Order: sequence, then C-alpha cells, then structure tokens
Amino acid sequence: MTNEETAALSAVSFQYWRRPILENISVDFHKGITALLGPNGAGKSTLLSILGTLRKPKSGSVYVCGFDPWVNSDALARSRGHLGFLPQKFRLVPHMRVDDTLRYAAWTHGITGDAANDAIATVLAMLDIENLRNRRVGKLSGGQHQRVGIAATVIHSPQLLLLDEPTVGLDPVIRLELRHILQEIAKTTAIVLSTHMIEDVSFMCDNVVILDEGRIKYNGTPQDLESRVAESEWTRKTVSKLELAYAATLKAENA
Repeated sequence: MTNEETAALSAVSFQYWRRPILENISVDFHKGITALLGPNGAGKSTLLSILGTLRKPKSGSVYVCGFDPWVNSDALARSRGHLGFLPQKFRLVPHMRVDDTLRYAAWTHGITGDAANDAIATVLAMLDIENLRNRRVGKLSGGQHQRVGIAATVIHSPQLLLLDEPTVGLDPVIRLELRHILQEIAKTTAIVLSTHMIEDVSFMCDNVVILDEGRIKYNGTPQDLESRVAESEWTRKTVSKLELAYAATLKAENA
C-alpha cells in the first residue's frame, strides 16, 4: 500500500462454509468517495465487513489506514482507531439525547473533556444538526437519525469511512443534503459507499467498483463507465447513461 492509499485489498478471497463470496479481489481506496455497486448477493457487504476488520479473509492481504489488522491485536486496534463504519441498519439508544450519544461515541475512541466538546461541536456543525443537540434520539425523523448516526461515526475524524446504503429510504431533499455533506467529509477522508442509488453515484462519487458474483467487473471513474455506452444506445427517456452502463457491465461475460 502506498502513502496515497487509505486501504487496500490484495488477492482477497472469502467464503461462508464452502460457498465462495469473494474471489481474488484486489482494489485500492483513496481519499474521496468510492461507490460500491452490484446486485444483491454480489459480495458488497462482505467486502465492507473485511475493510471494517469485522471479518478476516480466507486468503489475501488487507491493509487499513497503514496497518495489516490481522498481524496482531495491536495492529487490529490501531486500524480500527482510524476507521468509521455505519451499517445500513443501526440503532441509537432512543432515550439518550443527541449530545450524550455523540459524547459516548467520542468516549469509545478515547476522546474526553474539552477535546470531546470540540469534536461534538465540529460534527454538529458539519452535519447541520446543532439544533438537535438536546433532542432525544427517539424523537428524531429518519433523516435526522441518519445524520446523527454519521456524526457519531466521524466523531474521531476517521481516515476511512464505510457507509452501507446511507441514503436509502430518505426523501429527495434529505438525500441531496447528505450528498453535499459526504462530499465535504471526503475532502479529508476516504469514503467507501455501498449503494443501489445510481443517481447518488453520478453526483458525488470519484470512483466506482462494480462487484458481481464475488468478482470485480469494473473499477474506474463514473465518466469512464458512462463512456462504455454509445450515444445510439442511450434513450435518456427511461434510464441514465450511468445506469445503462452499469447494467451492461453486469451483463458482459468478460468485463
């Protein structure tokens, strides 16, 4: 892994029992936003869990924030200290206030006292939720709940941020606001975004990785992916150019 890379997988394979889930995956992740696309069962969640050090690959090498997390317990702790992971379904304690939720998240990363106060103020402003500071979590709307979850995940300024379907189920206005927020975070952080929302990819992602049946079928920019589609094949009426290119990549036998 070079100094420019925040995380890297090299020849990584993983299986449940004897069923292959990922096969010989090699991919690097840099500062900015990388979209992780693919149909259900493609291996996206497994790849995120390996990057998040929740699963150890059967073979291959993993580097996260400068460390091989599986060398020893110290390397595992150090890599985890530099990453944030927000799954698609996460639970915040309903009776806790937003401030207490963020203070607890800071404490889990060893941030206390004045440093915690500063970190909380920073993420509240970043996510534009200062007005929710004293609100109980159980009283939040879906979009507010998502913002607090992201705030808790970035309270320690991680080098690598893993997000699983962060905009699913949100109304268009909230999705648009979250796009801008994630783009701001990505100026200093490598974000890996697993999503089915192709529109989000078009507007905010720097790179796209397409997984299918545990293998990488595409790794490159959204613009290069779009260039695979000839203008004569694109109707504009029913599908975006990126959506068409994504579907064509999945169908190709030797992408």
